[in-house]
Amino acid sequence: MNTRALLRASWRSWYSLDFQHVGPAWLQYVWTFVFAAIVAVAFAVLEVAVNAGHIHSPVALLSAFGTSYLHNLVVSLCVAYMIHLLLDLGARLIGVQRLRGLPSRHRSLFFTLVPLSGLAIGWPLGMRLAFGEFSQFPGVWASSITVMLLICGAFVSYFAVKHRELEAERRASEAQLKLLQGQIEPHFLFNTLANVVSLMEVDTPRARAMLESFIDYLRSSLGSLRHEGHTLGDELALVMAYLEVVSIRMDDRLRYRIDVPDALRRARLPALTLQPLVENAIVHGLEPKMEGGQVTVAATSQGGRLVVTVQDDGLGLPADTSRPTQRRANGSGTACHNIRERLLNRHGSAASLHLAAAVPHGVRATLTLPLEAP
Repeated sequence: MNTRALLRASWRSWYSLDFQHVGPAWLQYVWTFVFAAIVAVAFAVLEVAVNAGHIHSPVALLSAFGTSYLHNLVVSLCVAYMIHLLLDLGARLIGVQRLRGLPSRHRSLFFTLVPLSGLAIGWPLGMRLAFGEFSQFPGVWASSITVMLLICGAFVSYFAVKHRELEAERRASEAQLKLLQGQIEPHFLFNTLANVVSLMEVDTPRARAMLESFIDYLRSSLGSLRHEGHTLGDELALVMAYLEVVSIRMDDRLRYRIDVPDALRRARLPALTLQPLVENAIVHGLEPKMEGGQVTVAATSQGGRLVVTVQDDGLGLPADTSRPTQRRANGSGTACHNIRERLLNRHGSAASLHLAAAVPHGVRATLTLPLEAP
């Protein structure tokens, strides 16, 4: 992941209250300390620059910088940790899931008022610890609080702009997904209809079964357009309908197994995330293989994360990875690229898709993302 994508993912995670991939709690407090230390350096440099005309030696300059830095570090730490604690407390009292479901303007209001409250509490505390009584330094206190308010306003304005950009990206991503959901792969559509026509003359019951399965597939695919809370169960319904259609065409050359506990079927999963992986496994792994094979879809819960795997015993990865086959072009190229982009937009770096060679042969696709109930 490049630097720009990492920064965008970090902002999405902060704004969506999804901090679990940032690291343990102690690491988050370390990052808060680093941020406060950087702010203290900036204030110390600014203060020394303003008073440079009254400093006549390098030693005095270093001494002034050190004293200013220590004072500003105390104030910055008080403000930063107060904001951190209020954000954590607010998330616990209101509920992370409830905050994520709030309208964007309400969530923006939360992330504006909490830092301002942290500033209002942490700044006087820091000034008291660093300088003593406020009455001794009224000018320092007034000028410092003014500068901090300006900086806070700049941060709020910056995050408001970034929020609008990310909301626009999210809407564009959803529009693209709905367009993809509204389309059926031409080769699958035409092959299915052609098979139905050919079977009508020689095996009418089988043609009827294929047509009914294809209708179920269309119903499952189009149904995901009509609600936001798409789950693993919804995606499995689409996968099952697809497998039933293909199994009629491939007959006994295709075997499949779904190993997903009922408790995990209600977990949130972006639409059309699992079905393309199953389609790749069949079209590029099992269909070209003379004797066919088996595809297995499984799901487990590991440490608060949903892990879904799609494994086949087909042709496997190409021997020459520098010259990928069509399967790799579709699997680790277009299809998987689209899935990874949508996971990044929704979960940041907390979700991933990994493809690897299966044992003894075939391909194993592993989808990992936060475990969320609808």
